[in-house]
Amino acid sequence: MLHKNLSILVIASCVLFCCVDSVTASHPGLRVAMVQMNVVDGNLVENMRRTEKSIREAAEKKVDLVCLPEAADFGWLYQKVREDALPIPGKYTDFLSGLAKELKVWISAGCLEKDGDKTYNSAVIIDRTGKIILKHRKINTLPNLTAHLYDPGSADDIKVVDTEFGRIGLTICADNFNIENPQKVANLGAWLLIAPHGFAEKESDLVDNAVKYMNHIKSVAGKTKLWVIGTNTGLSLVAGGKWKDYLHSGCSTIADPAGKAVAIGKLKETDLVIYDIPSEK
Repeated sequence: MLHKNLSILVIASCVLFCCVDSVTASHPGLRVAMVQMNVVDGNLVENMRRTEKSIREAAEKKVDLVCLPEAADFGWLYQKVREDALPIPGKYTDFLSGLAKELKVWISAGCLEKDGDKTYNSAVIIDRTGKIILKHRKINTLPNLTAHLYDPGSADDIKVVDTEFGRIGLTICADNFNIENPQKVANLGAWLLIAPHGFAEKESDLVDNAVKYMNHIKSVAGKTKLWVIGTNTGLSLVAGGKWKDYLHSGCSTIADPAGKAVAIGKLKETDLVIYDIPSEK
């Protein structure tokens, strides 16, 4: 019944946006994989194992870009992040870089970063040679929930990068609640926004959370006229803090510049979603 209700809500939500003329910059086609992971809170070794398995599966499907969710290394509400977060580059991003180089794929992933006495909720984009070409530190860290966990990044540091696919940008989850942040990516000439997420809620409210998530991704795309890849965590249990025992809703979403969802992951479960973004001449 839950899945049936969700299907009805998804169909209803997909008609909330009218088609508009796209002003997207020209770009080639791009095969994308969203890895909707069950991230085990605080277990770096197990999360690396799951990450590698999914990235290898995606590479077998000839994808160009593999996108992981927010904080795919430890979980974004891991309560010991200030003790255990890693530098960038460091053990976790070196692991991703090795896979990118071996499998000749691009990888984007959320990861927790230690930099001196600061700790950030960060994300990176890694090219086919294993080079980190873009890093972003989450701006809106939801301080009422995570003030003890993270230092905030700055909107002044939002950047884009030119790639074989054209110009792309990177933000993280709640950064996009302020439309000025993804709009800056668009203003800098990007056509694609990669946005790892970690939407979570009490299990009784997961369907509403999933619909809210999908509408959020579609709204960001429609308002900025960007393609948006929003990879969400699936199933994972929040193990501590104010949101202890919340679950992540999944429903990872790719939305086009008209604000239409073109690919959606499963509710709550793990999933590997493959989508071919068409070229724009």
